[in-house]
Amino acid sequence: MSEAQADRLERGLDLLTGRNGAYDPEEGAALVRAAAEAGDANACARMAVLAATGSGVAHDWADALDWLHRSGDAEQLAVLQAEADARGEPLDLAKLAAARAPEVKSERPRILAWPGFATRETCAWIRRRGGERLKRAMVNDSVRGGFQQDRMRTNSVAGFGLADTDLVMTLVRARIASAVGLPLSQFEAPNVLHYEPGQQFAPHVDFVAIGVPAFARELAILGQRVVTALLYLNEGYEGGETAFPLVSLRHKGAEGDLMVFHNVDDRGRPDQSTVHAGTPPTSGEKWVLSQWIRDRPQPPV
Repeated sequence: MSEAQADRLERGLDLLTGRNGAYDPEEGAALVRAAAEAGDANACARMAVLAATGSGVAHDWADALDWLHRSGDAEQLAVLQAEADARGEPLDLAKLAAARAPEVKSERPRILAWPGFATRETCAWIRRRGGERLKRAMVNDSVRGGFQQDRMRTNSVAGFGLADTDLVMTLVRARIASAVGLPLSQFEAPNVLHYEPGQQFAPHVDFVAIGVPAFARELAILGQRVVTALLYLNEGYEGGETAFPLVSLRHKGAEGDLMVFHNVDDRGRPDQSTVHAGTPPTSGEKWVLSQWIRDRPQPPV
């Protein structure tokens, strides 16, 4: 990548995400496109994500796949081809983004499961991407606001904003959107979670508590966190279930399985029965893709 192309790509991503105080998604996408059309592979891969998410450009799965081909990313293309092969279909991202019917695990709280939601190749890809970016996980601080480390959560996490994600992860998130019937615009940035033996996320809720002063601004701007989706990325570990102690449910998905639970009831009120925990593996490592979904469109990150 030439210095000029690198600068163009960086300025484009700044404008797409609002970094450095400026936000102009159309101008940002134009700068990324210019770098891509100049032959920069990284910019082509970014354009694939922009086309898949409709960020600064029209949403178009065919364009997204074309940009990925132009990036020359053979490994990512092979992962997408494996998704098509698993369904016995051509490599058509629009069709691959459609989810099938779920299994109902619980009516209250509403907990659904999709066995075989993603392929082993997709799970391995996401694990590898996450492993490159892991850091200590944090929790929402109900007293001071913001995020803090806390002994209740000892696992590691890797976040993926618009500038960091890829087409494989975008396809998975689009399929989750199809599964839950909510638009991708309401999705927070996804997180890859990693648990070593003994690491946990103690019992907690994912909805944002109402009436807590430290959370008032978050609720006003970002809205309520209404759905949580967990894609299980591996097997070969003992323990590590997702536990719902108030309803005596413990769930451990196989590699590629998806679980979704609704954090609010039918009237949009926080559902206290959704208290859950990421229990610690007793041996082996646990990998999960976590996706929180709000009740309104989210700002770019």
